[in-house]
Amino acid sequence: MKRLLFLLIALMVVMSGQAVSAHGPDEHEGRQTAQVTAAAEAAATPVSPESIRPARDAGDDAQDGSILSNIHPATVHFPIALLLMAALTELAVMVRPSPALQGTARIMLWDGAVGAVVTAMFGWFHTGIWFGGSGTMQWHRWIGTSIAIVAPLAAFLAGRGHIAISRLLLFGCAALILAQGYLGPELAHGPNHLGF
Repeated sequence: MKRLLFLLIALMVVMSGQAVSAHGPDEHEGRQTAQVTAAAEAAATPVSPESIRPARDAGDDAQDGSILSNIHPATVHFPIALLLMAALTELAVMVRPSPALQGTARIMLWDGAVGAVVTAMFGWFHTGIWFGGSGTMQWHRWIGTSIAIVAPLAAFLAGRGHIAISRLLLFGCAALILAQGYLGPELAHGPNHLGF
């Protein structure tokens, strides 16, 4: 158990460094310089009363659903973490059976499944009920929808005692989540976002 805990802590330390090293200063500095230049040019341009448009009412955002359509990126991380950790915990239970770990895996599976459904709903709100888009968008949409269907099914089957089928579905979810971990950022940050 101490080895497993040590490995998990080491993995967390290594992975936390990845997020820091992924953000180099070059891209952000260039974007900030362009924004400052555009703002300075806009400030130097004379403004006529005819060119001023009325400001949007603060209630417009809530009415047009912008919070619902923009919250998808903020909701993805907990289901990803919970479902991946549920899969790792199930692997640990397979190696060394433990009722406590089994219960922990089941809780993470249920919580991750609920989170996956919520995240998929926000993903559909984000793009609308629209079936167009690039191949990347299509793969991302349907893999995400599949996770939102398969994860609750795996949780339900685990509760009914169908552990082998539940594990198979959970491990399938974990593989799909890894694919989503590439596709989602590709949509948000553009092609070749990992630099290779």
